[in-house]
Amino acid sequence: MTLVGGGSAETPPADKPLVIAGFKFRSRLITGTGKYTNYELMRDSLDASGCEVTTVAVRRERLVDKQGRNILDFLDLKRYTVLPNTAGCFSAEDAIRHARLARELLSNLGNPGAKWVKLECLGDAKTLLPDPIDTLKATEQLVKEGFQVLVYTTDDPILALKLKKAGADQRDAGGVVPSAAVKAS
Repeated sequence: MTLVGGGSAETPPADKPLVIAGFKFRSRLITGTGKYTNYELMRDSLDASGCEVTTVAVRRERLVDKQGRNILDFLDLKRYTVLPNTAGCFSAEDAIRHARLARELLSNLGNPGAKWVKLECLGDAKTLLPDPIDTLKATEQLVKEGFQVLVYTTDDPILALKLKKAGADQRDAGGVVPSAAVKAS
């Protein structure tokens, strides 16, 4: 048997940092805060994952659970950058309103995610496919307001170019940006 190619038994080089909106992260894993049975499990899962960014669905998430506990008490806001998410919004107006609410809340808490938004304007409740027209409309407005917009969209290259022109962030951010379509331009 002949071994071909270089390599080394040493530790492989570390990945380059993930850079989004001027922030550098060692971990490329972006987690979410939904779907956990309780806040303790969410907190422990985020800790075990090593993530530095986690999304919070602003519209869907109740800040206070049935026991009267606040989700923010279970998120170390000095450790995690919160990426507000407009999941569950079905219009540009609703998504813009929720992005603004998230910015206000996170600004008051000193979290660097205050100017970010993972934008979702859904067009269909069953398939959860996005509404391209409202997505573009919301992107244009949020960019004007200084947000770094990470867009949940389809792989339509024409829409991707329009979102790019509107100012949506162009880097790959855990599958939320149509990076392949944007890079093809």
